[in-house]
Amino acid sequence: MTAGAWLTPRGIATLVFAFNVAACAKAGEPSRPATLIIATGQEPSSLNPLYLAGTIGYAISELGYSYLTNYDSLGNIVPDVAVAVPSRANGGISADGKRVTYHLRRGVSWQDGVPLNSRDIVFTYRAIMNPLNAVPSRACYDRVDSINAYGPYAVVVTLKSLYSPIVACFFGGDSNYPILPAHLLARYASLDRVAYNAAPVGSGPYVFTRWLRGDRLEMKSNPRYYAGRPAIARLSLRFIHDPSTTINQLLTNEVDATFFADASKIAALRAIPRHRIIVTPVPYFAALSFNVTDPIAKNRAVRRAFALAIDRHALVSKVAHGLYDADTAMRGLFTWAFDPHANGPPYDPQRARVLLTNDGWIAGADGVRVKNGRRLQIQLAFRTGSNVAAGFALLIVEEERAVGIDVMTKRYSPEEFLGRDGPLSQGRFQVALVSYQSNYDPDASWLLSCDQRAPNGGNYARYCDPEVDRALQLGIRVLARAARRRAYSFVQRQLLADVPYDFLCQLSEVDVLPLRLEGYERPLLSPYDSVAHWRL
Repeated sequence: MTAGAWLTPRGIATLVFAFNVAACAKAGEPSRPATLIIATGQEPSSLNPLYLAGTIGYAISELGYSYLTNYDSLGNIVPDVAVAVPSRANGGISADGKRVTYHLRRGVSWQDGVPLNSRDIVFTYRAIMNPLNAVPSRACYDRVDSINAYGPYAVVVTLKSLYSPIVACFFGGDSNYPILPAHLLARYASLDRVAYNAAPVGSGPYVFTRWLRGDRLEMKSNPRYYAGRPAIARLSLRFIHDPSTTINQLLTNEVDATFFADASKIAALRAIPRHRIIVTPVPYFAALSFNVTDPIAKNRAVRRAFALAIDRHALVSKVAHGLYDADTAMRGLFTWAFDPHANGPPYDPQRARVLLTNDGWIAGADGVRVKNGRRLQIQLAFRTGSNVAAGFALLIVEEERAVGIDVMTKRYSPEEFLGRDGPLSQGRFQVALVSYQSNYDPDASWLLSCDQRAPNGGNYARYCDPEVDRALQLGIRVLARAARRRAYSFVQRQLLADVPYDFLCQLSEVDVLPLRLEGYERPLLSPYDSVAHWRL
């Protein structure tokens, strides 16, 4: 996923997470039961990750389920349920790159005691591809030609063609989809409305015990977890939309920590006693998504003028207090393939005025431009519960007015903004302010390719350019990083020319942690990657 909403290819959103660490009291600290209370800005719509979007999907997946592989905090792919990461060197990937073999750990079980095996991998893949299941995206999984189990502990995945991110995304760290239990779900034609979605059985470090909708999600440590029972006995996710409420509860010891803290509140966060702040640049970015099917937003001159009117450095400085980076926004999407020459467009309101005038938009008596009797009026959509989003939106309204564009704002709840029937998915918007959580692999097909246009994927701008599609295809059909960088450099330059998205800044994760929490690792994509190692 989120400035606006956190959106991500791992299911395509992230909001504010906070948790309450309670252990044996130290001097000067109140005593509470050993429960970790986590305040999250978005309630999940399901506890089945196949139906989740973004960071709430990350959270549910990392807490309750397992993957084949995952990332460590340095960006290395590491085994999870797989014994080893498939590679050409160990024979896990064939010479042509089209055949990937996974060998599974023995001794991994579901939380009801049934062994996890190759049947579960095959079943979950087929569930993702089942047209009767309304999953948010099938990106990556649609690259698979066939999947076969060879005994209970070996799975062979055959691809339609070489796809360089396959290990990262196939039940890996770049996928929102973990492994599901075939023995509980294979009998259903569709998973959309099964009881499991509210009371699941996973294989991860925590067991979901009670979901009080609108209030909290409670869980306990899994005694059958293959890597050992987690040290923190109980977790409770509390659904709190307002960042100010989270800060107040940090101060009153109702909540002891927060992930993805609102950068606009950094001064208040730094004043909280007995806590430390960790700021980590991550593969997240804030962007304006232009609906290129809208009668006004489809005009490239309007989009370019809109982007030129925005002072990104002012946004970052005034709202995010310098914790975000206005010069590396596309690095949030392309990670190691970021082209440092692709930062822009520059702040140039005069050029914006010239572009609009040349396109026939003439300033009226009140300063708002008019063309063929139509005022240049654009609606900017964003989600509630983020002071950064609200601050960005306020400045954007002022800056656009200075070049003759009348921007009206419309706020949505996170659930509505990101929902399958919401404005982004259904195209009921002109411009949307969104914070995206990207993959660590730089394949940006989930955001940019023609076949991922919403509602069939995360391309909410509905952008489709054949040359960009060809470059994206090249980037996934070669293994050498140099060749992939060249392909993605072209894509970045084309995005600057077409402006389907205006990349505002790369985001940093701001975490406020209690001093007594140990085992936390800096996040690569999700702070919950290390949840099994947390201790008090």
